[in-house]
Amino acid sequence: MAVVESQLHLAPGTPHPCKLCKWQTPDPTDPTHGQCTVNRTAMGVWKRHIRDTMNMTCSRFEEGKLSFREHV
Repeated sequence: MAVVESQLHLAPGTPHPCKLCKWQTPDPTDPTHGQCTVNRTAMGVWKRHIRDTMNMTCSRFEEGKLSFREHV
């Protein structure tokens, strides 16, 4: 099956893991999991579950912290 780069996909050893992305929200009970909130539409935010924050990535990776203005 082909990997769609814009979607979350497993990439072991990636230099751009979800853990460093500003769109990732960590899971409070398990830090190896999280949620991706990069997909925003007029209807709201589409959250995606991240199974492995150190080995998953997508083409929308942006390093940093999410600012309050971007969050709302």
